[in-house]
Amino acid sequence: MSGFCDIHTHILPGIDDGARDWDMCLEMIDRAWEGGVRRMIATPHYLPWKEHKPNPVQIVRLCREAQWRARTELGHEIIIYPGQEIYYHVDMIEEIRRGEILTMAGTQHILVEFPIDISARQLKQAVTHICEARYIPILAHIERYECLRTGEILEETAGLGALFQINIKSLQGNMLNQTTRWCKHQLLERKIDFLASDMHNLSSRPPTSYEMLDWVGKKLDREYQRDILLRNALRMGI
Repeated sequence: MSGFCDIHTHILPGIDDGARDWDMCLEMIDRAWEGGVRRMIATPHYLPWKEHKPNPVQIVRLCREAQWRARTELGHEIIIYPGQEIYYHVDMIEEIRRGEILTMAGTQHILVEFPIDISARQLKQAVTHICEARYIPILAHIERYECLRTGEILEETAGLGALFQINIKSLQGNMLNQTTRWCKHQLLERKIDFLASDMHNLSSRPPTSYEMLDWVGKKLDREYQRDILLRNALRMGI
């Protein structure tokens, strides 16, 4: 399908470990457009231990410029919303409320990253903390968190109010790949809310292409495809 929204991208130039300059930014946008993306959320990292963190004003400005350059230099009428990928920490909610960290496109949704060795108890406590503050956590690239593969932890975490995102590249392994098998199983069970690229560059972590979505198009029903690639993003209120 075309016209979908990529909610997890690192396209903004020179602000984190994503695009290094405007040339790379625009090439990533161009490749994403060719792969069917018509909206995206720019989500530079917020890492609490970093001394120099992306400034929300800077992120918003770069999003506007990237959208303008995409239109004028590439001819693509793509919409680029500001957001951030936030590494979970106890002061996160207060920093969001003070305007030091961005939510997803100005909504109550936040894209949250955790340490890969987080325990199920810690993860559920974090989700509860976020939801009690009236934000909606989207757990980034959940294929990295081993605790979610145990028992009913995925379902229990969803029951607390979490939404789940997996990286499209995780579907590219063969069926001997444990992570690929797990991701495809969760999709077949309709337990995933968002597919996204998490693109950082043009090679190792590239924009999504139609080829990368081949399995999705063949194995998932059309309504669920539209949910995880577009409609759930629109339901956020963007």
